[in-house]
Amino acid sequence: IKKPETVFNNTPSLKTRYNMQLKKWFMATAPLTQYSLLILRVLMGILFIYHGHELFSKPAMQEFADWLEKDLHFPQPLFMAYLRTGAELFGGIMLVLGCCTRLGAFLIMITMLVAGFTAGHGDLFGDGETVFVYAAIMITLILSGPDKLSIDYYLSRRSSN
Repeated sequence: IKKPETVFNNTPSLKTRYNMQLKKWFMATAPLTQYSLLILRVLMGILFIYHGHELFSKPAMQEFADWLEKDLHFPQPLFMAYLRTGAELFGGIMLVLGCCTRLGAFLIMITMLVAGFTAGHGDLFGDGETVFVYAAIMITLILSGPDKLSIDYYLSRRSSN
């Protein structure tokens, strides 16, 4: 004898409701994806704002420029130092606000790839690992586009109506 999946009046049984809830949490990812992208975008933005705030410290910028010139032999080291720090600061602000998200992520991705292949010597599993992980996160944000809780999404919805 088969057990009916529903009890009186087509109400799902406890087992069916439990299975539906499990599927909702583990299989239906659209709403969860939006929240995970939001968390990723904002946390990475805060991290890069923190690293980019040294743009306002002339001694810190000069020290970084000296390192770029002495150890990595970068041309125009002070300009490159400001370029890197500006990309991190303004890219981080764009990520936190969700405004020009793809552009902000692109600026940070390029900065991280340059750091990974110069300072990290392209060592994916050693000293350069962290910057390559940051670059991969930025690629994820570029490909996924704006999440539903961003200024980009709001503006795109508004312009399409």
